[in-house]
Amino acid sequence: MIEKDSHLYALKIAPVSGELKARFEREVDALKTCSHSAISKIHASDLMIVQNREYWTIIEEYLPFGTLQDLTQSRSLSGADILHMGVSLAEALAHLFERKFVHRDIKPANILFRNSTEPVLTDFGIVRMLNKQSLTQDFMAQGPGTPMYAAPEQLLNEKSTIDWRTDQFGLALVLAEQLLGHHPFLTDENSQPRDAVMTVASRQSMPDINKQRLIDSGFGCLIKAMSPWSVQRYRKPEEFLNALKGNN
Repeated sequence: MIEKDSHLYALKIAPVSGELKARFEREVDALKTCSHSAISKIHASDLMIVQNREYWTIIEEYLPFGTLQDLTQSRSLSGADILHMGVSLAEALAHLFERKFVHRDIKPANILFRNSTEPVLTDFGIVRMLNKQSLTQDFMAQGPGTPMYAAPEQLLNEKSTIDWRTDQFGLALVLAEQLLGHHPFLTDENSQPRDAVMTVASRQSMPDINKQRLIDSGFGCLIKAMSPWSVQRYRKPEEFLNALKGNN
């Protein structure tokens, strides 16, 4: 965190080389072309050389209310809170869709808050630009992302099927986790996280008990958004948004 002109900013510094340098460049390019209240704002970026080593620096807006992960350690969110957060972030996904970007790492630690109610999607370090060549090697067994919040196509590195619906899966999973109190592909909070990853990777459906709880809470639309196959999810962002707003 740095202070300038009585304003606070977040400062990110990381050594770069090879593929990592290319990913930082894409992160900056993506954030510079985005203009949405639920996407973190970038103010400046530069490449510095210190003792013959390159460092990438990014100055972003400072988001003082912490992460969703921090927030849920202190209190539970109401259904209305979760719906508001979901709609805001789904609108951000629609903004990314228009620019052919796929975030690929939607998780509680990457959702910060500008104030007590306004969520912001951050950390575009592994953003996929669909109009540019992929930086992920085809032979990798698993693509980049956080396994606990990754869609099946990410876990299996099925690059040809990765698009905005991959982010749809990730956001729906985060919302369902808030509603259920545990990962939606586990039966309860005492199950092993690895079991959730294996269930998603093998394209099994979530347990029926979790589906029913989502339906009962008015968030049955998340079931479709977390379909094992991307073609079974909402085809366009506005369809997902309408389903969320309709709360069906």
